[in-house]
Amino acid sequence: MFSPWFVASLLLAASPPASPLADIGPAPPTVLVDSSGKPFDLASRKGKVVLVSFVYTTCTGVCPGTTQAMVRVQAALKEAKLWGTAVEFVSISLDPKRDTPEVLSQYARLFGADRAAWHFLTGPPARVDSVINAWGMWVKTVPNGALDHPSRIFLLDPRGHQREIYNLEFLKPDAVLQDIQGLLSER
Repeated sequence: MFSPWFVASLLLAASPPASPLADIGPAPPTVLVDSSGKPFDLASRKGKVVLVSFVYTTCTGVCPGTTQAMVRVQAALKEAKLWGTAVEFVSISLDPKRDTPEVLSQYARLFGADRAAWHFLTGPPARVDSVINAWGMWVKTVPNGALDHPSRIFLLDPRGHQREIYNLEFLKPDAVLQDIQGLLSER
């Protein structure tokens, strides 16, 4: 006869450790247009880990840094053989009036984003504003015409739940890869 403690320790040893990331809640509905001009529904990415960012193409502040950091994460995911098969990225424009699908496509190319699994989204301004607000983001125009906004990158688990919110300072490939692997081990 085995003790309950012994059986419990065997069960814990047999199952992979769960991610230490909290479940913040489901991601808001996000239905926009991608850089190819095709409809895109974030819910269609369930089953994969998704990193969601908010940028705009004429930004001279955190957006280029965010996109460059995500390119470095993309490279780490490719090396780990997770890119596209288990992980995708979504970047939502904060400036839909200027960020047309064509402009977003050029922006993706400029940064070396692999659009097979990295989706740049835009749409009618009212719809994009609704998505921005649903994510708890904000954007405001400052006197020089630039857009002021926070740096937030959301990590979604395969169920479509928010599990981490990074800012540019904490968007380091090794740390993000570790978080993603933890989420994938929960399956």
